[in-house]
Amino acid sequence: MADIYEFVISVELRSDLSGEDIAELRWQVGQGEAPIDELRLSRGYVGVVESEGGELVFTDPQPFLSQVGPAWKVDGMLSSSFRKTSTGWHLEARQEVHPEDFETLEPLLIWLYRHVDFRAIAADGSVELGRLRWYEDKDSRPLLIRDNQVFWP
Repeated sequence: MADIYEFVISVELRSDLSGEDIAELRWQVGQGEAPIDELRLSRGYVGVVESEGGELVFTDPQPFLSQVGPAWKVDGMLSSSFRKTSTGWHLEARQEVHPEDFETLEPLLIWLYRHVDFRAIAADGSVELGRLRWYEDKDSRPLLIRDNQVFWP
């Protein structure tokens, strides 16, 4: 058994993203190099591996939304894209995530919430950024953000 979740995000973002914002999101989906500014958003996953000498070594940050190809547990394919639209930008991804990574993923999700197209904001101020599904479940649940707080299902 594994604690793996299918994380699906599909969000329309406003057209006023800066060049740095666009570079960050392109890196996050695997479409570009990591921005030079190490303090932008969240630097993605940082793994820890053991070297041949038994020392712990931190890996370079990896983008959150860059998995592509066959999924390990959720079946189907993993993908991501970030594209310009006629009204702004569209970010879409289907990824596998572990619950231990939810907290690390939150800064990116909150940043997206702050830049979402105003039409996506519900009357109560919440935004459904995507869906989350444990790999053995049939149905997914909404991933809501309101007032800069992520409500994990």
